[in-house]
This record gives sequence, structure tokens and C-alpha cells, in this order.
Amino acid sequence: MAGIVIIIPVVKWLFLLLVFSLFTTTTIVTATDKSPSTKNTYIIYMDKLAKPEEFSDHKQWYSSLIKSVTTKTDEYDEKTGEYENDDDRIIYSYETAFHGVAARLNGDEVEKLQGQNGVTAVFPETVYQLHTTRSPMFLGLDREDSTSAFSDKLSDYDVVVGVLDTGIWPESPSFNDTGMTRIPAHWKGTCETGRGFAKSHCSRKIVGARVFYRGYEAASGKINEQDEYKSPRDEDGHGTHTAATVAGVPVRGANLLGYAYGTARGMAPGARVAAYKVCWKSGCFSSDILSAVDRAVADGVNVLSISLGGGVSSYYRDSLSIGAFGAMEKGVFISCSAGNGGPDPISLTNVSPWVTTVGASTMDRDFPATVKLGTGELLTGASLYRGQRNLLVNKQYPLIYHGSNSSNLTPSSMCLEGTLDKRSVAGKIVICDRGISPRVQKGQVVKDAGGIGMILSNTASNGEELVADCHLLPAVAVGESKGNSIKHYAAANRNPTATLAFLGTKLGIRPSPVVAAFSSRGPNILSLEILKPDMVAPGVNILAAWTGELGPSSLPTDLRRTKFNILSGTSMSCPHVSGVAALIKSKHPDWSPAAIKSALMTTAYVHDNTHNPLKDASAATPSTPYDHGAGHIYPIKALDPGLVYDIGAQDYYDFLCAQGLTTSELAVFSKFSNRTCRHSLATSGDLNYPAISAVLPENASTTSTVLTLHRTVTNVGPTVSSYHVAISPFKGAFVKVEPARLDFTAKIKKITYKITFTARSRQTAPEFGSIIWKDGGVHRVRSPVVITWLTPL
Repeated sequence: MAGIVIIIPVVKWLFLLLVFSLFTTTTIVTATDKSPSTKNTYIIYMDKLAKPEEFSDHKQWYSSLIKSVTTKTDEYDEKTGEYENDDDRIIYSYETAFHGVAARLNGDEVEKLQGQNGVTAVFPETVYQLHTTRSPMFLGLDREDSTSAFSDKLSDYDVVVGVLDTGIWPESPSFNDTGMTRIPAHWKGTCETGRGFAKSHCSRKIVGARVFYRGYEAASGKINEQDEYKSPRDEDGHGTHTAATVAGVPVRGANLLGYAYGTARGMAPGARVAAYKVCWKSGCFSSDILSAVDRAVADGVNVLSISLGGGVSSYYRDSLSIGAFGAMEKGVFISCSAGNGGPDPISLTNVSPWVTTVGASTMDRDFPATVKLGTGELLTGASLYRGQRNLLVNKQYPLIYHGSNSSNLTPSSMCLEGTLDKRSVAGKIVICDRGISPRVQKGQVVKDAGGIGMILSNTASNGEELVADCHLLPAVAVGESKGNSIKHYAAANRNPTATLAFLGTKLGIRPSPVVAAFSSRGPNILSLEILKPDMVAPGVNILAAWTGELGPSSLPTDLRRTKFNILSGTSMSCPHVSGVAALIKSKHPDWSPAAIKSALMTTAYVHDNTHNPLKDASAATPSTPYDHGAGHIYPIKALDPGLVYDIGAQDYYDFLCAQGLTTSELAVFSKFSNRTCRHSLATSGDLNYPAISAVLPENASTTSTVLTLHRTVTNVGPTVSSYHVAISPFKGAFVKVEPARLDFTAKIKKITYKITFTARSRQTAPEFGSIIWKDGGVHRVRSPVVITWLTPL
């Protein structure tokens, strides 16, 4: 059987089409004060080829250009607490991944600048947010049969992964450099110093560490160095966790308060790490992120891992998209988190086709805990609580809920700060609904009000997915249905009671993996022809290194200190893919970023450990490619994919041309090679992407409409090999692939095939299936296929 065709509900799809229609006719504008006198940070993209000969270098030209439009007076800046002159206006110059500057300008100055020679675009600063042991074994990287494939060779140590995040905690055992070889010769990075971070904190493992804060300070004022390290040191923990997930060395006996005990290791333990601190307490600012991308490419990173994102805006207005395009041109693989906006549709971020967009899934490990009601009913949930305030399992405690039902949430039902009455809560277990405030903070609110325990209930948006947390009081998270049962019991009984018990770590959970409810979903609102996310990877309850500055709950009242922590989010799934990409790069150093992505996508699997289609945690129903992309990563298979769909920088540029971008909009992507549209793609769907999305026009006839797409595969397997095709059946169209057989030889390494979609029966919702190329042996090169009928609105 070639694949399973899945159809999403009609009402849901009509809603998506309405949003798509509105999006394509609406311009997204970043919220910025554009008053004539107020200064804000703007990113100015420049055409480097337009530099007048009178200037010796680009920096001199940029400086002169900014001075020509700015007011010539010193002013006191209330945000920075200093006087600002013209020389302070430029906060960054970009020279590698793209060209331009970030500068502080007012509205009048921006208008003057936009008409200047060489200025291709001016966009305001935007703010991005972070998307917040067993995974190597779950992914097959610790199996005996994987040792030969992913052995520690000298080439492993030549790959450098740049992590854009909150910095790094260098003392973590995950970054021990014992036994590592010399730093690779191509590396040009450095170790910046500051409070709590010295040159000695870099090593043969942490080969670089930089800090970027000028954009943050320009918008938010000077960093309080008593509260934050104005250095690469990580006081947040997020950056340390992601860096260790990418490339942490094996650490035996790793655990969080006894949970998940075992050997913690990153995906590519032989790879080097370069930490680029771009995120602060108030967020991550685009000018800082772009400077970090620019610097990382110049330093010589091979892979960029970026677990953060903002909203979705047009490709040419998305600073991270533009920076990633330049990095891709230099051969750098970029992995980004998809976002934690699920299960809502169209909630993805980082959707550019040259970026690998990663959603989150579960593993086969859980941390069970139970709620025993006064009736004797036992309900299972999850928790990472380990403390001295344990409840007796053979004793019942009073139970209280400050709401009516989960569909009518109130501040007190969600246990928000200041909403609980100490007189009614003291000595009781409190039921709290998820929403608005962090999960662990709800427990703190209960504890402060005198409660002795908490039952954290999922709402409809979370479904039955369980995310374990390291609470400060006995607490158990339960799914929506069990939460509703507990609330019904509390409301129906005059003196409801319960107790909580914690059962440690359980392995072999079935089914797994499951797509996380929080993982952001497609479709890709910018381009329906490009399926996003690209794939899913472990992102729920992930154990990795942690900062020594903060407790595992991240609450300021948490005085516990641990070397490891368990976190969930697409922030955790992204570095899994970054690390596997580093492994593939070490084995195939000549592969392009697109080839590596193709290998990851076409070898991904779409069935769980019960041999059933992957499920969606939010609904316990089969997930679709809008949820899981090409599927769940399979690292061992990705090393030897058989065929790859390669894409070059010019191909991506032609895709943008096919998207209808104007000459001025395209200019931000053509800074290196002075690119022009070759018109090589008949439609956007002809980009040589590993996933295939056929968009049939709204006026398509069910008898005469034919859409033809093209793909080119490159043989990276045995020199002489043959593949035959298997195609899923679809209700709405006949799908034909020509040729149906691909024969490769020493001379024929690339073959182009075409996919013809002939309309048969208009569908009110997308259909999902696949095209699989099989060589009769180990290779199954699978591409997800989506057929979308646009409906007149």
C-alpha cells in the first residue's frame, strides 16, 4: 500500500481558505511608533554593488548615508540614559549573510532614507520569542547497529553548530572537551568576555561565544547587569538546554531529581558548539538576531540552530528569512522551531523554504503520576514533582475547584496571581485550568495561598497531551477528559477529596511518537505550494543540560539547583534536527543544505510504534502533513537516503520570482550574485521541494483541469540503481508520474520526472497521500503529497 489518504474536516478547511484570502490581500505591518521625532531601530538592506567609488569600503558608505538623513544634534536618550550623537545611530553593520545596517531613526529620517541610492528596503525592528536523555536512543542513535554509521571519526569534530539563544553555561558536564581534537582550521570565531564569562570558558567543545544586545538596549534601555549577564553566560537555561541537545557529550547518571535517569547526550556529541546570545528577558530583537546570523556565517558555522520565532510576514519583510537566505547561499544548514501555537491551524512561524521548519512530537518515555478520588477512582496524569511536601497515598485531602467547567474559564479557575482566597484554599488540593500563566506558576500561586497540592487540568486546546513539570508543590497534570471528570466529581460532592502519587519514570509508552498538541500547524499561509512544517522531532519532556543560575521550574522562588532539566516545546525539537544535520554534514561534507533537508524529509516515518498512522495529541486522531510535515525524523536512514531533491540559491530566488515579488522586494535576496529572475519555474509548485503540494485553481473544471509539476532527483546511493514509483490513490484527481521508473548509471546521476494531476472530483478539503520511489532494497524515498482545491469565497 503506497500510503493513506487523509481528508481534513470541511468546515475547518473553509476557515483556512478565508484566512488565506485575507492574508494574501493584507499587508502585515510591524507595530512601531512612526512619529516624526521618535527614534526606533530600523534594518536597512543595501545593494552592495551600488557603493560609490568615493568610499573605500561599505561601512564608510553606510555611515555617510545615515549621517546624510539624520538631524545634526546631540539628544538625551531616555532608554539608554546617555546622550546620543550621529555616530551612535548605527548599532550594527551586516557584511556576510547580507549587506546593510541597523540604525536608530525617526519617521522623517526613514522617509528620507528610503529614496537614497543603494537602499533596497527599510523595515522596523521586530521582536521574536523563544519557543519553549532518551531521545538519542528513541531516534536510533544509541543502537548497536548505528555505531558503524555514526562512529566518532575525525570528520565529526570539524562540524560547528551555531546556536542562537540565551547563551551557554560552560561548566555543564555536557560541554566537557576531554578527548576532542584541535579546533578545526576553518573556524574564525572567538570567545567574547564579560561578567561571569572568561576566555577560559571556551574550549575545544565550546569553540565560540558571542553576545548581541545593541538592538535590545536601543528598544528597552540598558541591561541591568545585576539581573542579567551581559556576556555569553546563560542565566535563563534555554540556550544551555538547546546547545546540549545539539551536541552535548555523553554524561552518565544524568537526571532531574531522579527522573529520566540514564546517559544524556546530544545528537552530534562530536560536533563543536558556538553560542550566540541574542535573547534577553524582554525577548529577542531582530537586529541582534541578524547580526548574530551574519557573524556566525563569517565565523564559519556549518549549521545554525534557531529555536525562536515571531509572527509570519512576507518573505521579503521577514528579517530572519532574509538572513537565513544569505546563510544558505554560504552553504549553512538552518534549522528553526515551528512554534508552539498548536493545535490552531496556520500557527506556523519560520516557513521560508530554505529554512528547515521543525514541529514537536513525543517519545516513548513518560513520568506518570496518579490522582485518587474519594470514590476510589484512579486517574493517571504526569508530573516531575520531587520534594519534601509529599501527600500520603492512603489519606484523602480536601479538593476544591474555583470554576464551573473547562469551557468557561475564569481567572480563579486558572489560578492566576492574586485570584485564590486563602481561607478557602488552605490545606486543600486545588484544581487549576491551563491557560494564560505558566503551568509551574499556577502551582506557586496555590502554594502561596496555603494549598497543599494541585491538579493541573488541560482544556480543549491541549486535549489529552501530558507535559510534565518540576513543580514546587505536589502537582499532577491530567488530560482534558480526566480533568473534566475530576471537576464534575468536585462539583457533585459536598466534601470532595483526593490524593496524589508520583510513580517515577516509565519507558515503552505506546503509541509513540505522537504529534504534540502545542506544535504549530500548517498550512503555510505564505505559499500553499510549500508544505510546512518540514518534519517533527522529539520535543516533549526532553532532558538536557541546565543553567546553574536558576531552579528547574524557572521561578525566582525555586532555590533548587540541578545540572539537567526536562523541558518541552518546538525549541527542544529544533536542536534534535540541527544535531542530526551536523552528523549528516560530517559524513557528507559536500552536501548542500537542501540535500541534507531532503535526506531528513524523504526518510521520515509516518507510523508509530503500534504500526498505526501518527496521531495528533490534541484530538487522538490521525495527524496530517499539516501537523507532522514529511513525518518523524529517522537519523540512521537519513544518512543513506538513496535519492535527494537538491535546490540551489538561484532556484530559491526563482521561486520568489514565481511568487510575484517585485524587483524592489527581490532586491534584499540578490545581494551576492546580482541575481535576476530566470523564470525557470512555471509555478511556485515547481520548486524542487521534497514535499509535493498541488494547488488546483478555484475555477478548475472537474473534467478538464490538468496541473503538471516537475521534480529532479539526484542519486547519492549505489552508482547503478533503479527505482520504481508507488502512488497513493486520491478521490479528487488522477495522479500520474512519468517516467514511472528511474535508471541511474555512472553517467546519469540526475533524472527529472513530472507529476500530472488530472481533476476528477472537486473536494471541499485537502487530500493527503504520498509518492514513494523504491529500489527494491533498502531505499524508500517518500514525498508527502497534498492536493488542494481552492474554493471561491
